Amino acid sequence: MTMGKRQLVLASLVVALGAAVYLNWALMGNTQLSATNAVTSGRELGETLLVNASGNESGANSGENSSAVDTSASVAGDDYFASARLTREKARDESVEMLQKVVSGSGETDAAKQTAVSQANTIAQNIVKEAEIENLIKAKGFNDCVVFLQNDECSVVVKTKTNTQNDAIVIRDIVADQAGISYDKIKIVECE
Repeated sequence: MTMGKRQLVLASLVVALGAAVYLNWALMGNTQLSATNAVTSGRELGETLLVNASGNESGANSGENSSAVDTSASVAGDDYFASARLTREKARDESVEMLQKVVSGSGETDAAKQTAVSQANTIAQNIVKEAEIENLIKAKGFNDCVVFLQNDECSVVVKTKTNTQNDAIVIRDIVADQAGISYDKIKIVECE
């Protein structure tokens, strides 16, 4: 493979990664960091707060290090969850396709192939972890949810009819246990 083809493949990978990040941003909304929300809202850092998509909130300081809960879901109901899963799968399929091209490229360097295999392995592990987390959250009585794992961060969109502080704690504990992600890197969004 010539240098031009290699650069084209790498540029395609960058574009696919950019598309995946954009889709994640578009689905999750333009949100502030949890610490920023705590500082600007006058709340204590570490306070658990459950906010639904309509802006109603309930919460109290739990006395433990809990994640702030974010609101960003713009599409309500089952349509959101089906659409989010479909978009997530399309973005992953495109990324995996690009990675397969790199691995199967005869002119690719061993380092590029090894990086592509590593990235594909990370995607596969995230798929398994997301499915496990989604199943465990549903097993705890939540109607539906979709989980996004990326760059050692997790966003969970959950469909629930209750707004309790314990819901956020249960979800955060499941994610931390299954994915090994620290509590401050977990965002929870309620979608009705």
